[in-house]
Amino acid sequence: MKGSPLGIGTIIGCAFCDLYALRPSYERLPYCGASNALEGQESISSVLGPMSNSLSAVKIFTKAIIDGKPWEKDPLAIRKEWSEKEYQLSEHGGKGVNLCFAIIWDNGVVKPHPPLIRAMQMTKDALEAAGHEGEPKLANEIRLGANSAKKPSYGGEDFRIECEKSGKPLITTMGPSEGAHNGALDEPFMKALVGEPRHHSAYELWQLHKEKRELRKSHLDYWESTIADTGTGRPVDAIISPAVAYPAVPHGTNTFSNEADVQTYKDSFCTTLCNAMDYACSSFPVTFVNPKIDKKPSQSHDDASPLTPIISDDPKVFAGVPVVLQQIGRTLEEEGVIAMTEVVDGALKHRT
Repeated sequence: MKGSPLGIGTIIGCAFCDLYALRPSYERLPYCGASNALEGQESISSVLGPMSNSLSAVKIFTKAIIDGKPWEKDPLAIRKEWSEKEYQLSEHGGKGVNLCFAIIWDNGVVKPHPPLIRAMQMTKDALEAAGHEGEPKLANEIRLGANSAKKPSYGGEDFRIECEKSGKPLITTMGPSEGAHNGALDEPFMKALVGEPRHHSAYELWQLHKEKRELRKSHLDYWESTIADTGTGRPVDAIISPAVAYPAVPHGTNTFSNEADVQTYKDSFCTTLCNAMDYACSSFPVTFVNPKIDKKPSQSHDDASPLTPIISDDPKVFAGVPVVLQQIGRTLEEEGVIAMTEVVDGALKHRT
Protein backbone atom coordinates (compact mmCIF):
# COMPACT_ATOMS: atom_id res chain seq x y z
CA MET A 1 0.00 0.00 0.00
CA LYS A 2 3.04 2.28 0.43
CA GLY A 3 1.46 4.17 3.32
CA SER A 4 -0.84 7.16 3.07
CA PRO A 5 -1.76 8.05 -0.52
CA LEU A 6 -1.53 11.79 0.11
CA GLY A 7 0.00 14.17 2.62
CA ILE A 8 0.73 17.86 2.98
CA GLY A 9 4.25 19.16 3.46
CA THR A 10 7.28 20.00 1.34
CA ILE A 11 10.12 18.39 -0.53
CA ILE A 12 12.80 17.46 2.02
CA GLY A 13 10.77 14.75 3.73
CA CYS A 14 9.75 13.36 0.35
CA ALA A 15 13.39 13.23 -0.70
CA PHE A 16 13.97 10.77 2.13
CA CYS A 17 10.81 8.72 1.58
CA ASP A 18 10.59 7.94 -2.16
CA LEU A 19 7.73 10.38 -2.78
CA TYR A 20 6.58 12.89 -5.34
CA ALA A 21 5.89 16.39 -4.08
CA LEU A 22 5.24 19.96 -5.15
CA ARG A 23 6.78 22.96 -3.44
CA PRO A 24 4.58 25.83 -4.69
CA SER A 25 5.61 29.46 -4.78
CA TYR A 26 4.64 31.71 -1.90
CA GLU A 27 0.87 31.92 -1.42
CA ARG A 28 -0.07 29.93 -4.54
CA LEU A 29 -1.72 27.42 -2.21
CA PRO A 30 -3.40 28.64 1.00
CA TYR A 31 -1.61 28.58 4.35
CA CYS A 32 -4.19 30.47 6.40
CA GLY A 33 -4.99 28.72 9.69
CA ALA A 34 -2.11 26.27 9.53
CA SER A 35 0.04 25.94 12.63
CA ASN A 36 3.59 27.07 12.07
CA ALA A 37 6.78 28.03 13.83
CA LEU A 38 8.21 31.50 13.32
CA GLU A 39 4.80 33.04 12.62
CA GLY A 40 5.16 36.60 11.40
CA GLN A 41 8.44 35.88 9.65
CA GLU A 42 7.99 36.83 5.99
CA SER A 43 11.57 37.05 4.74
CA ILE A 44 11.22 33.54 3.30
CA SER A 45 7.61 32.45 3.63
CA SER A 46 6.54 28.94 4.53
CA VAL A 47 4.63 26.99 1.91
CA LEU A 48 2.62 23.77 1.84
CA GLY A 49 2.18 21.37 -1.04
CA PRO A 50 1.04 17.82 -1.79
CA MET A 51 3.19 14.76 -1.08
CA SER A 52 2.24 11.44 -2.64
CA ASN A 53 3.45 8.12 -3.99
CA SER A 54 1.64 9.11 -7.20
CA LEU A 55 2.56 12.05 -9.43
CA SER A 56 -0.99 12.19 -10.75
CA ALA A 57 -2.21 12.72 -7.18
CA VAL A 58 0.08 15.75 -6.90
CA LYS A 59 -1.63 17.27 -9.92
CA ILE A 60 -5.14 16.32 -8.79
CA PHE A 61 -4.62 17.84 -5.35
CA THR A 62 -3.05 21.05 -6.64
CA LYS A 63 -5.74 21.61 -9.26
CA ALA A 64 -8.54 20.83 -6.80
CA ILE A 65 -7.24 23.35 -4.25
CA ILE A 66 -6.79 26.07 -6.87
CA ASP A 67 -10.19 25.33 -8.42
CA GLY A 68 -11.64 25.90 -4.94
CA LYS A 69 -10.61 29.59 -5.18
CA PRO A 70 -8.59 29.72 -1.96
CA TRP A 71 -8.20 33.49 -2.30
CA GLU A 72 -11.80 33.76 -1.13
CA LYS A 73 -10.76 32.25 2.23
CA ASP A 74 -7.10 33.21 2.59
CA PRO A 75 -6.33 36.93 2.09
CA LEU A 76 -2.74 36.11 1.11
CA ALA A 77 -3.56 33.43 -1.47
CA ILE A 78 -2.71 34.59 -4.97
CA ARG A 79 -5.71 35.08 -7.23
CA LYS A 80 -4.54 32.82 -10.03
CA GLU A 81 -6.75 30.11 -11.48
CA TRP A 82 -5.43 26.77 -12.71
CA SER A 83 -3.91 27.30 -16.16
CA GLU A 84 -4.38 24.39 -18.52
CA LYS A 85 -2.34 26.36 -21.03
CA GLU A 86 0.65 26.34 -18.68
CA TYR A 87 0.10 22.65 -17.93
CA GLN A 88 0.31 22.01 -21.68
CA LEU A 89 3.73 23.70 -21.55
CA SER A 90 2.78 26.49 -23.93
CA GLU A 91 5.73 28.60 -22.76
CA HIS A 92 8.07 25.66 -23.36
CA GLY A 93 7.06 24.91 -26.93
CA GLY A 94 4.09 22.71 -26.04
CA LYS A 95 3.86 19.12 -24.85
CA GLY A 96 5.80 16.70 -26.98
CA VAL A 97 8.67 19.05 -27.84
CA ASN A 98 12.21 18.43 -26.69
CA LEU A 99 13.05 20.21 -23.45
CA CYS A 100 16.37 21.42 -22.07
CA PHE A 101 17.19 20.78 -18.40
CA ALA A 102 20.11 22.30 -16.54
CA ILE A 103 21.68 19.87 -14.08
CA ILE A 104 23.31 21.00 -10.83
CA TRP A 105 25.80 18.27 -10.00
CA ASP A 106 27.28 20.32 -7.16
CA ASN A 107 25.81 23.48 -5.62
CA GLY A 108 29.21 24.77 -4.57
CA VAL A 109 28.39 24.41 -0.88
CA VAL A 110 28.08 20.70 -0.06
CA LYS A 111 28.92 18.02 -2.60
CA PRO A 112 26.19 15.41 -3.16
CA HIS A 113 27.07 11.88 -2.11
CA PRO A 114 27.55 9.05 -4.63
CA PRO A 115 23.92 7.82 -4.84
CA LEU A 116 22.75 11.34 -5.72
CA ILE A 117 25.39 11.70 -8.42
CA ARG A 118 24.33 8.37 -9.89
CA ALA A 119 20.66 9.40 -9.80
CA MET A 120 21.44 12.59 -11.70
CA GLN A 121 23.40 10.66 -14.31
CA MET A 122 20.51 8.21 -14.66
CA THR A 123 18.11 11.12 -15.14
CA LYS A 124 20.37 12.81 -17.68
CA ASP A 125 20.75 9.58 -19.66
CA ALA A 126 16.99 8.92 -19.59
CA LEU A 127 16.16 12.44 -20.76
CA GLU A 128 18.68 12.32 -23.58
CA ALA A 129 17.41 8.91 -24.67
CA ALA A 130 13.95 10.49 -24.90
CA GLY A 131 15.27 13.32 -27.07
CA HIS A 132 15.66 15.98 -24.39
CA GLU A 133 18.83 17.76 -23.28
CA GLY A 134 20.65 17.71 -19.96
CA GLU A 135 23.18 20.52 -19.80
CA PRO A 136 25.24 20.78 -16.60
CA LYS A 137 27.19 23.84 -17.75
CA LEU A 138 24.02 25.95 -17.85
CA ALA A 139 23.59 25.60 -14.10
CA ASN A 140 26.96 27.07 -13.15
CA GLU A 141 25.63 30.53 -12.34
CA ILE A 142 22.17 29.43 -11.22
CA ARG A 143 23.71 27.67 -8.25
CA LEU A 144 25.58 30.75 -7.00
CA GLY A 145 24.38 32.43 -3.85
CA ALA A 146 23.07 29.27 -2.24
CA ASN A 147 25.04 29.92 0.91
CA SER A 148 23.82 33.50 1.29
CA ALA A 149 20.16 32.60 1.05
CA LYS A 150 19.82 31.76 4.72
CA LYS A 151 21.06 34.17 7.37
CA PRO A 152 18.99 33.62 10.49
CA SER A 153 17.92 36.55 12.62
CA TYR A 154 15.62 34.98 15.19
CA GLY A 155 18.11 33.27 17.53
CA GLY A 156 15.53 30.68 18.52
CA GLU A 157 13.43 33.31 20.29
CA ASP A 158 10.17 32.00 18.85
CA PHE A 159 10.90 28.56 20.32
CA ARG A 160 11.78 30.02 23.70
CA ILE A 161 8.63 32.13 23.91
CA GLU A 162 6.38 29.21 22.99
CA CYS A 163 8.02 26.98 25.59
CA GLU A 164 7.66 29.65 28.27
CA LYS A 165 3.88 29.45 27.87
CA SER A 166 3.92 25.93 29.27
CA GLY A 167 6.77 26.45 31.70
CA LYS A 168 8.58 23.49 30.19
CA PRO A 169 12.23 23.73 29.16
CA LEU A 170 13.30 24.04 25.58
CA ILE A 171 14.75 20.79 24.25
CA THR A 172 18.13 21.81 22.88
CA THR A 173 19.30 18.44 21.62
CA MET A 174 18.03 15.60 19.50
CA GLY A 175 21.00 13.46 20.46
CA PRO A 176 19.60 9.94 20.88
CA SER A 177 20.11 8.11 24.14
CA GLU A 178 19.95 4.70 22.48
CA GLY A 179 19.75 3.04 19.09
CA ALA A 180 22.06 5.53 17.40
CA HIS A 181 24.38 4.71 14.53
CA ASN A 182 28.00 4.38 15.65
CA GLY A 183 28.74 7.54 13.69
CA ALA A 184 26.28 9.62 15.73
CA LEU A 185 27.43 13.20 15.87
CA ASP A 186 28.68 14.99 18.94
CA GLU A 187 26.95 18.21 17.91
CA PRO A 188 23.18 18.00 18.56
CA PHE A 189 20.91 18.84 15.66
CA MET A 190 19.15 21.74 17.33
CA LYS A 191 22.18 23.47 18.80
CA ALA A 192 22.55 25.99 15.99
CA LEU A 193 18.82 26.68 15.83
CA VAL A 194 18.46 27.54 19.49
CA GLY A 195 21.92 28.78 20.41
CA GLU A 196 22.84 32.14 21.89
CA PRO A 197 20.30 34.88 21.07
CA ARG A 198 21.23 37.06 18.12
CA HIS A 199 19.04 39.76 16.65
CA HIS A 200 19.16 41.97 13.59
CA SER A 201 17.84 45.49 13.73
CA ALA A 202 14.99 46.40 11.40
CA TYR A 203 17.49 48.18 9.17
CA GLU A 204 19.78 45.14 9.06
CA LEU A 205 16.81 42.97 8.12
CA TRP A 206 15.94 45.37 5.32
CA GLN A 207 19.47 44.99 3.97
CA LEU A 208 19.04 41.22 3.91
CA HIS A 209 15.78 41.67 2.04
CA LYS A 210 17.59 43.94 -0.41
CA GLU A 211 20.30 41.31 -0.86
CA LYS A 212 17.66 38.67 -1.53
CA ARG A 213 15.98 40.90 -4.11
CA GLU A 214 19.30 41.48 -5.87
CA LEU A 215 20.01 37.75 -5.80
CA ARG A 216 16.64 36.98 -7.35
CA LYS A 217 17.28 39.53 -10.09
CA SER A 218 20.71 38.09 -10.88
CA HIS A 219 19.27 34.59 -11.09
CA LEU A 220 16.48 35.75 -13.39
CA ASP A 221 18.95 37.50 -15.67
CA TYR A 222 21.20 34.47 -15.89
CA TRP A 223 18.32 32.06 -16.47
CA GLU A 224 17.06 34.24 -19.32
CA SER A 225 20.56 34.44 -20.79
CA THR A 226 20.72 30.66 -21.26
CA ILE A 227 18.60 31.09 -24.39
CA ALA A 228 21.90 31.59 -26.22
CA ASP A 229 23.10 28.09 -25.32
CA THR A 230 20.13 25.74 -25.23
CA GLY A 231 19.55 25.28 -28.94
CA THR A 232 15.77 25.30 -28.38
CA GLY A 233 15.18 29.02 -28.88
CA ARG A 234 14.16 29.16 -25.22
CA PRO A 235 16.02 29.56 -21.95
CA VAL A 236 16.58 26.44 -19.86
CA ASP A 237 13.16 24.91 -19.25
CA ALA A 238 13.87 23.60 -15.75
CA ILE A 239 16.71 22.63 -13.43
CA ILE A 240 17.42 19.22 -11.92
CA SER A 241 19.38 18.82 -8.70
CA PRO A 242 19.37 16.90 -5.44
CA ALA A 243 16.92 18.13 -2.83
CA VAL A 244 19.40 17.21 -0.11
CA ALA A 245 23.06 16.29 -0.56
CA TYR A 246 22.54 12.87 1.01
CA PRO A 247 19.84 10.18 1.36
CA ALA A 248 17.95 9.63 4.61
CA VAL A 249 20.44 9.27 7.45
CA PRO A 250 20.67 6.88 10.41
CA HIS A 251 19.44 7.79 13.86
CA GLY A 252 21.68 10.34 15.53
CA THR A 253 23.37 11.73 12.44
CA ASN A 254 21.12 14.68 11.55
CA THR A 255 23.01 17.95 11.63
CA PHE A 256 23.38 21.50 10.53
CA SER A 257 26.73 23.22 10.50
CA ASN A 258 27.16 26.16 12.82
CA GLU A 259 24.67 28.78 11.69
CA ALA A 260 26.12 31.36 14.06
CA ASP A 261 29.28 31.49 11.94
CA VAL A 262 28.22 32.48 8.43
CA GLN A 263 31.76 31.92 7.18
CA THR A 264 31.70 28.23 8.06
CA TYR A 265 28.00 27.53 7.64
CA LYS A 266 27.32 24.77 5.11
CA ASP A 267 23.74 24.03 4.20
CA SER A 268 23.23 20.49 2.92
CA PHE A 269 19.72 21.32 1.69
CA CYS A 270 19.66 22.21 -2.00
CA THR A 271 16.13 23.47 -1.42
CA THR A 272 17.32 26.55 0.49
CA LEU A 273 18.09 28.59 -2.60
CA CYS A 274 14.75 27.62 -4.16
CA ASN A 275 12.96 28.87 -1.06
CA ALA A 276 14.76 32.20 -1.23
CA MET A 277 14.21 32.56 -4.98
CA ASP A 278 10.60 31.36 -4.58
CA TYR A 279 10.93 28.85 -7.39
CA ALA A 280 8.18 26.26 -7.82
CA CYS A 281 9.77 22.82 -7.36
CA SER A 282 8.89 19.15 -7.41
CA SER A 283 10.47 15.95 -6.17
CA PHE A 284 10.58 12.67 -8.06
CA PRO A 285 11.97 9.22 -7.12
CA VAL A 286 14.85 7.88 -9.20
CA THR A 287 16.50 4.85 -7.62
CA PHE A 288 17.75 3.30 -4.37
CA VAL A 289 21.16 3.22 -2.74
CA ASN A 290 23.20 0.27 -3.98
CA PRO A 291 26.40 -0.33 -1.97
CA LYS A 292 27.89 -2.29 -4.87
CA ILE A 293 27.66 0.77 -7.11
CA ASP A 294 27.70 3.74 -4.76
CA LYS A 295 31.30 3.52 -3.67
CA LYS A 296 33.32 6.02 -1.70
CA PRO A 297 34.49 8.73 -4.14
CA SER A 298 38.14 8.68 -5.16
CA GLN A 299 38.52 12.36 -4.33
CA SER A 300 37.85 13.75 -0.88
CA HIS A 301 34.99 16.18 -0.39
CA ASP A 302 36.70 19.40 0.66
CA ASP A 303 33.33 21.10 1.07
CA ALA A 304 31.48 18.09 2.43
CA SER A 305 28.99 18.01 5.27
CA PRO A 306 29.71 16.33 8.64
CA LEU A 307 27.82 13.32 7.28
CA THR A 308 30.42 12.57 4.63
CA PRO A 309 32.43 10.01 6.65
CA ILE A 310 29.27 8.13 7.60
CA ILE A 311 27.82 7.99 4.10
CA SER A 312 31.06 7.56 2.15
CA ASP A 313 32.79 5.10 4.48
CA ASP A 314 29.79 2.96 5.40
CA PRO A 315 27.55 2.69 2.31
CA LYS A 316 25.99 -0.59 3.48
CA VAL A 317 24.11 1.35 6.14
CA PHE A 318 22.12 2.97 3.34
CA ALA A 319 21.39 -0.12 1.26
CA GLY A 320 17.93 0.21 -0.27
CA VAL A 321 17.38 3.79 0.90
CA PRO A 322 15.41 5.88 -1.65
CA VAL A 323 17.24 8.39 -3.82
CA VAL A 324 15.04 11.29 -4.89
CA LEU A 325 15.84 14.41 -6.93
CA GLN A 326 14.10 17.73 -7.36
CA GLN A 327 13.09 19.67 -10.43
CA ILE A 328 13.16 23.46 -10.22
CA GLY A 329 10.91 25.69 -12.29
CA ARG A 330 10.09 29.39 -12.34
CA THR A 331 8.17 31.36 -9.75
CA LEU A 332 4.42 30.58 -9.85
CA GLU A 333 4.97 27.93 -12.53
CA GLU A 334 3.29 25.11 -10.65
CA GLU A 335 1.35 23.78 -13.63
CA GLY A 336 4.45 23.71 -15.82
CA VAL A 337 6.56 22.12 -13.10
CA ILE A 338 4.05 19.31 -12.69
CA ALA A 339 3.94 18.74 -16.45
CA MET A 340 7.73 18.75 -16.81
CA THR A 341 8.03 16.36 -13.87
CA GLU A 342 5.73 14.03 -15.79
CA VAL A 343 8.17 14.25 -18.69
CA VAL A 344 11.16 13.41 -16.49
CA ASP A 345 9.32 10.65 -14.64
CA GLY A 346 8.14 9.14 -17.91
CA ALA A 347 11.65 9.17 -19.34
CA LEU A 348 13.04 7.45 -16.24
CA LYS A 349 10.36 4.77 -16.23
CA HIS A 350 10.80 4.10 -19.94
CA ARG A 351 14.56 3.83 -19.48
CA THR A 352 14.32 1.38 -16.59
